[in-house]
Amino acid sequence: MNKTDITIYSTTTCSFCNALKSWLDSQGVDYTYKVTDTDTDVMAEFMSVNDGMLGVPFTVIKSDNGEETKIVGLDKAKFKTALSLA
Repeated sequence: MNKTDITIYSTTTCSFCNALKSWLDSQGVDYTYKVTDTDTDVMAEFMSVNDGMLGVPFTVIKSDNGEETKIVGLDKAKFKTALSLA
């Protein structure tokens, strides 16, 4: 896999966020998980990267070449494409 930096922004009550974590874990994908509703610094970071898309999970995937892919929600097809998963 060519992707090196994956950050998931979540809230404490987001069931789709937990489902995304479980699915990525089952795929062997490493990621950073940040909760926006318990940390004001994380919320500020989320607001600076989300391009006005306020839904969670909100995932930012940065590749080795600096390209960013942003995915809102639990869209397995988009994740499979972005992360080159089968």
